[in-house]
Amino acid sequence: MKKIFLTIIAVMALTSASAQKTVKNDTLQFMTAYRQFAACVEKQRVLTKPMADSLIARQDSLMKQYRKVKPLLTSKQVEEYNTLKGRFTKKLLQYRGDRLGEGLEATGDSIAKATGRVGSAVGGFFKGLFGKD
Repeated sequence: MKKIFLTIIAVMALTSASAQKTVKNDTLQFMTAYRQFAACVEKQRVLTKPMADSLIARQDSLMKQYRKVKPLLTSKQVEEYNTLKGRFTKKLLQYRGDRLGEGLEATGDSIAKATGRVGSAVGGFFKGLFGKD
């Protein structure tokens, strides 16, 4: 009876140790993956729309993974994750700002061309109306 009891305790201890190793491995794998992701994003000099869409999709999948491992992370790991996430957000905001600037510039050019055409049309009309033949 004692042997069976000791065997059961030994199996439970091994199972518990194995589960703790798995938890630690999961958090380490997640943090390594997120570090690599952040480094990849920071290396990109200029983001294109397809590249940005791909990075956003990857960020979404990492967010889902983060929600699963967050309770297992240490406070230092959470702080590092948030720092890395901030770097990704900064790069994405830079990309969106550049795109917005390009869009505003194109809109401004269109308005200037339209205003020039309208001004020419109005000017031509008044010249024709008040000008001498």
